[in-house]
Amino acid sequence: MGRRIISGLALMLTVLLLTGCGDMKMPLAETFQQERLEQQTIQIVEWLNAEEYEQVYETFREDMKQALPVEELKAACAETYGSGGAFSQINSTEVSGQKIEEDDYAVVMVKAQYEKQIVTFQVGYDADMKVVGLYMK
Repeated sequence: MGRRIISGLALMLTVLLLTGCGDMKMPLAETFQQERLEQQTIQIVEWLNAEEYEQVYETFREDMKQALPVEELKAACAETYGSGGAFSQINSTEVSGQKIEEDDYAVVMVKAQYEKQIVTFQVGYDADMKVVGLYMK
């Protein structure tokens, strides 16, 4: 079941990432602030590492809350990096913009170092800074 949820979320985020841009990185819409996006995404990674899944869930837009309830978020984290060891540090962040139809979105990619692996977190945001996609690999 966890893989199905991750696949569904991956599909949602892939649509956000690939719509109309190919390899070209789109700039952020004026509505977004890069520093705030990076800080919010790092905070989400910290909450996930601290197993504070309710905090992460509260950042979700309503449709995302339906797609990824707290228990499934917890299971997805355990499956993705549960055996990766202790969190060490954030290695890098990358922010890009997206436009789907008339709506502006931002996508933040955070690479996090764990004892045994590197995990990439990709978080999509709408203009209200609500999470519309979360993908971990």
